[in-house]
Amino acid sequence: MTTAILILTLNEIDGMKKIVPKINKNWAEEILLVDGGSTDGTIEEAERQGLKVLRQKIKGHGAAILEGVEATTSDNIVIFGPDGNHEPDEIPILIEKIKEGYDQVLISRFGKGSVNLDADIVERFGNKMFAFLVNVFFGGQWTDTLNESRIITRKAFYELNFDAFQMASTQQMSIRGLKKRQKILELVGNEGERIGGKKKMRPLHVGYDLSRQILREFAFWH
Repeated sequence: MTTAILILTLNEIDGMKKIVPKINKNWAEEILLVDGGSTDGTIEEAERQGLKVLRQKIKGHGAAILEGVEATTSDNIVIFGPDGNHEPDEIPILIEKIKEGYDQVLISRFGKGSVNLDADIVERFGNKMFAFLVNVFFGGQWTDTLNESRIITRKAFYELNFDAFQMASTQQMSIRGLKKRQKILELVGNEGERIGGKKKMRPLHVGYDLSRQILREFAFWH
């Protein structure tokens, strides 16, 4: 089984220098940096490190995932953000677990024993609330339905008919994975402090999109 690692960036020069070099290039057959229009030297640093860079045609977190999937050919796709929230050591764990026959494997930032150094009170409440709603509406048992740190097989990704181009992208992967009865594993992990840059999420705007997505996915189940 082959693996592609998608590194999603938008002005993450600090993470490029401190986090990305910790990614062992032997972990995957393909490593692709998908950039949403950085102006801080992120692209230049990626090229200096010898990484293949894809400049997004459509803006948005979900658009980056979709374009990255379409630009690679590997059996499995790892989604990774280099802002310090994710631990590079999660990547080989995800790769090994997907080999056990899962469709998706994801890291929970709010599981029992998780250490979360980045989310404030509002973000913690929001994450737990949306995990609860997804579980109630779609029959899940997850503690974190929003984290991007996950691996999914190419076959499973295409089953989702993925079309969430903005920040609700990972929740759609979680919801539609449940609706398709995919075999999903959640692993307890941590969330580190952001390294430089600015958070891309606007809580009220994203919260509205996530709520609307849950209602729409439930109303139009098929």
